[in-house]
Amino acid sequence: MRLRILGAALSVVFDSGVSADERDELRRAWSRCLEEGEEQASYDSAVQNSALRNSALRNSVLRNSAVQGGSPRTFRARILAGPAVVPVSGATFEGFAADLTSALTLAAIEQRSGQLLMLHASGLSDPGTGRTAALVGPSGIGKTTATRVLARGLGYVSDETVGVELSGAVVPYPKPLSVIVDEPPAPKRQLGPDALGLGDTPAQGSLGALVLLERERAPARAGRPAEVRRPAEVRRPAEVRPLSHAEAIVGLAPHTSSLGKLRHPLQRLCRLLDSCGGAVSAVYGEAEELAALIPSLLARPAVSGGWAPAVVPSPQADDGDLPTGRLNRGDVVDAVEVTVPGGGGTELLVMVGQRVLRLGGIAPALWRALRSPARFEDLPTRIAPEVGLPAGYEEALSDAVELLGDYGVLTRS
Repeated sequence: MRLRILGAALSVVFDSGVSADERDELRRAWSRCLEEGEEQASYDSAVQNSALRNSALRNSVLRNSAVQGGSPRTFRARILAGPAVVPVSGATFEGFAADLTSALTLAAIEQRSGQLLMLHASGLSDPGTGRTAALVGPSGIGKTTATRVLARGLGYVSDETVGVELSGAVVPYPKPLSVIVDEPPAPKRQLGPDALGLGDTPAQGSLGALVLLERERAPARAGRPAEVRRPAEVRRPAEVRPLSHAEAIVGLAPHTSSLGKLRHPLQRLCRLLDSCGGAVSAVYGEAEELAALIPSLLARPAVSGGWAPAVVPSPQADDGDLPTGRLNRGDVVDAVEVTVPGGGGTELLVMVGQRVLRLGGIAPALWRALRSPARFEDLPTRIAPEVGLPAGYEEALSDAVELLGDYGVLTRS
């Protein structure tokens, strides 16, 4: 089975345990990711939907604890991802299919790291324009459920990873969805978007909206955990709040894959936020509440987020010529300076390793002051025109320098 996932070419070689019917089922589930020319099994959605409603028919097929020749089956396959070979195995077909989905996703992400900006998000597109909304959030927040609800009227891009090229073009990943079919403890099934009646996947599209999801929790009752839902009769729109670029980047960074491998990742995020009209957070209880949100967000015009790159290399002497005791900028992945809305100065966003730091106060002024190395004693002269020097500034300045040094934002020779 040859697949194209996030632009990466992957192949699945079935080694043992997987019957011809099960291979056909997997091809149906992955139909929108199959390479052009890959043979597809015939598919009758009406028959499959009937089978999903009839668990007795499902249970009549010998599979999960299936016995062939008197011994339990073990399902085995290999994923060929360039030179890498990833083995996948499972004791049940459902478990094997779920692990295969996870392994394929990770293999594709590994291949595209450093090229695509990859958001852990549900992707839904306008059927007419291909503009895509990325609903970003951690596992368990309801992205798959939101996808099943919203993709009845919108295009299905992904329920797992939204990949974005440098140009802003979206690379679809219309993978199978992990869905509860039978009552627990029955395992989830990997069902393709066609079986679920999801909208078409756009051949071309661009990122048009970035939404950070937050699930609203109802008050917990005694002895029971809080329920993540509003009362069933309430279907008001999600509560939306615009985010500054600094807020958005800090919120998005934990939900990206291999962010630090991109060239100038923070600048890339800022440009993407500009093109989307900025990001928003959405507090919601049920997926239906998001339905009214998407069209208006996709229609927002681009903005200028009031930011500037902050990683212009400092002029430095050779190590042997650099006097000791000098402060300098750290070896950071990227940095941007972002204007605080309402005239509140600027904030410095710095990526050190895999960590994104949001720094205010005198940190932006210190960063600018160290365009060239300086002794600590020189700093007051350099930053005074920008921030002033209130009484007792020495201790505060020393603390700030020490903290930035701990973060790796500043270094001392």
